[in-house]
Amino acid sequence: MKGMEITLGFLALSIFLLYSVYFIKIIKGNPESFELELLSSLANWMIEKGAKSQVRIWLMLFLSLLLEASYFLLVFLIVANPVILGFTVLFAAFELLHLLVLGLAFKRFFQGQKILKEVFNWKMERSSALLFFTYSLLVLINLWWI
Repeated sequence: MKGMEITLGFLALSIFLLYSVYFIKIIKGNPESFELELLSSLANWMIEKGAKSQVRIWLMLFLSLLLEASYFLLVFLIVANPVILGFTVLFAAFELLHLLVLGLAFKRFFQGQKILKEVFNWKMERSSALLFFTYSLLVLINLWWI
């Protein structure tokens, strides 16, 4: 059990640190420049990789789904707080919807039905980032008290 707690703590801390930059930009009210930088970097990477980028994007989405499912499963196995567990169910459902919407948008992009800047729903991306940041903090606090 201790190994699973350490794994969950590592995942939660990694997510917390990863999303902290975007979280701060959102809270300060200026996430657009950061989002534009992300979009520009993605476009440049896709140009550099060419057709290989499509396979890598699908792989990234699949790995994101697996990683998020593992993270939420670890929370269910370790955390006994009913409030956190309820929040986990709602957040996991939101993230599943988020990945489905993103996957559909990339499918349309690769079919030529969307341009790259239309792939991301930035309100959903911001909501996801805020939720991941907050949720990972709550998980870390919960682990501290186990």
